[in-house]
Amino acid sequence: MAESQLRGPKLRHICLLQRMAMRNLIISLALLPVLGLRAQTYQPNWESLDQRPVPQWYKDAKFGIFIHWGVYSVPGWGPKGSYSEWYQYGLNHGDSARINFHHKKFGSLTYYQLADQFKAELFDPDQWAQLFERSGARYIVLTSKHHDGFANWPSHEASHDWGFPWNAWETGPHRDLLGDLFQAVRKTSVHPGLYYSLYEWFNPLWLRDRTRYVAEHAWPQMKDLVNTYRPEVFWTDGDWDASDSTWRSTEFLAWLYNESPVRDRVVTYDRWGAGIRFHHGGVYTPEYQPDLDFENHYWEESRGMGFSYGYNREEDSWDYNSPQTLVLNLVDKVSRGGNFLLDIGPDEHGKIPPIMEERLLQIGHWLSLNGEAIYHTVRWRAPSQWSAGRRDYRAGSGGGDLLLKLCLDPDPGYAVKECFFTYHADSNNLYLILPRWPAKNRFIVQDLQIPDQTRVELLETHQAVAWRQEGKGISLQLPEFDPNRQHSDYAFVIKIFHCGAYAPRVQVQITYPEEPLTPVVAVQGASGLSYRYTLDGSLPDRSSALYTGPFPVVQPALFSVRAFSEGLLPGAVFSIPLEILHWQDASKPVPVEPGLVRSNYELSASSVADLNDAKPVRTGVSKNISLKDSTRAEHFGLLYSGYFRAPADGRYRFFLSSDDGSKLWIDNQLCIDLDGLHGESEKAGTVALRKGLHHVRLAYFQATGGAALTLQYSLNEGPRAAVPDSLFFH
Repeated sequence: MAESQLRGPKLRHICLLQRMAMRNLIISLALLPVLGLRAQTYQPNWESLDQRPVPQWYKDAKFGIFIHWGVYSVPGWGPKGSYSEWYQYGLNHGDSARINFHHKKFGSLTYYQLADQFKAELFDPDQWAQLFERSGARYIVLTSKHHDGFANWPSHEASHDWGFPWNAWETGPHRDLLGDLFQAVRKTSVHPGLYYSLYEWFNPLWLRDRTRYVAEHAWPQMKDLVNTYRPEVFWTDGDWDASDSTWRSTEFLAWLYNESPVRDRVVTYDRWGAGIRFHHGGVYTPEYQPDLDFENHYWEESRGMGFSYGYNREEDSWDYNSPQTLVLNLVDKVSRGGNFLLDIGPDEHGKIPPIMEERLLQIGHWLSLNGEAIYHTVRWRAPSQWSAGRRDYRAGSGGGDLLLKLCLDPDPGYAVKECFFTYHADSNNLYLILPRWPAKNRFIVQDLQIPDQTRVELLETHQAVAWRQEGKGISLQLPEFDPNRQHSDYAFVIKIFHCGAYAPRVQVQITYPEEPLTPVVAVQGASGLSYRYTLDGSLPDRSSALYTGPFPVVQPALFSVRAFSEGLLPGAVFSIPLEILHWQDASKPVPVEPGLVRSNYELSASSVADLNDAKPVRTGVSKNISLKDSTRAEHFGLLYSGYFRAPADGRYRFFLSSDDGSKLWIDNQLCIDLDGLHGESEKAGTVALRKGLHHVRLAYFQATGGAALTLQYSLNEGPRAAVPDSLFFH
């Protein structure tokens, strides 16, 4: 019987036999305990699951490689600034550029027929694994399947639910791509991991019965992947179209953490259902969101070398980030306590494009010289040092060298990141990572005092660096740059020995206890520490005002505070703008009706301002703010207007989350500005509202990729919740 004719139990039996050798190799690894992760049994709820620590191997690893590879690699095409792996979605949702390309390239062939051209005949898993190891990456994440549902392993469910061969074993490569790569990677120091899309755009069972899809398709596939391949990274996606209860996410995670063969070492993420991302889960996953920071929760930012994750033939060499920018992206994430997941997109033959190979090797060379400042480090009290001047760049989501611009821009009117800091807590060593060699070989480290005999050296060459205390910082005098000894190219590391331990970070609580609406500041921290603060944004030092107890601030201020302790460096600075709220009186409009007036737009936008010049394609009244009102999945806008009924006098804090841009106005005053092209992000704004109706306006646009839009609120620092339908009128 031909391989492509195998079905159902026969397919699974033969696949398991052929994979038995690989399983025998790795089963012993599954029995090796990782200390510290089996202290409790996790319950199927977020309160319990969120207590599970992120495995230490992953926090030490810092750098991983994402691999998007599947049937979409056959066309390998999308307009610049789009994800090529969304090719099928574009064909089915009126994307004229993709439709025209497809007709010219493939004629009348359907997307499903392209699987026969996904041959992977040049795929050499050992070569891939060696490249990954040489890149300095410590883990990989291969797409087991993307949103099109095509499985890169012998999945019975993939072909059964579609009714035709739809996995790499039965068609195309006729090979277990996932298993072959995992077996090769396990010969190296790299940890194997996989990506799994929970939903499939056009799966008949998903479209017909979501409950059955989860029970009969997603769960069996996920358990098959975990039990068969023992991934050490399980990166879920495609979650946003259903709730975590629909996906039975907490139930699955409880099984994964308590019973699965990788329970002690598997890394999981936050994409487990609509509204869960950035709120629950193991590792938070910003995507092309370089301005997001999660100081109190572990995170990993992913991005492509260009823009697309899947291979995109439309991208040119200048669409790819430079090696220096990619190194600085890695440094930036690590300095802020996160990981960097850099994507590659192999072609349909199984070849990694040479420019991607080159970038990986360039990163690997830098890490071979400077990896001590990356691996096993943690966030220091300050992740970076900025020069004087304005800091008003906006982080974008494209493939350009924005971070490089932030580090090297010569315009004196703007601040730049002069250096990054990383810290090795066990050795108490502090690392300064400079994006460029300093002028006249001299560099000032602000806000740092170290003991007189402290050793400072260039990490790569171990040359001593002379230094002296200068005001509140230290002045470093580097040796003359020697191209015969300095081979780092993209960034230069200075190591300060046994000096970096600092006082704990403070916690600050801002309340508005009574009239007038002035904030009261309360600082919370450990006993035995002193706290110094300023109200003008300047750096607190030992001569600044001493905090002795809660106090009101009667005029707008920038409050900054830090802890001091003998024998330690001063702690991290906590800063927050304090504003004086003013009551906003309720409106007295004509009689109102429930719901908000809604306008729908279909446009390619980069800002909510683009809606001003567009003509709506539809109008109506909506009970609440929801993506369910959209007319299509990409390139659209929504505008809501009406009234919010404040049920009582009080301070209302609104939380707006969106992907892409959004803005919220209350009583015609901008309350939250979350505009621009970006992944899912959240901002908040506070207003003091009298009981009654207040004019509300919310504008939103979606470009490409995933979409998100939610509005929540809290009253007088109480719990936050979605704004109920009963509070919206028009």
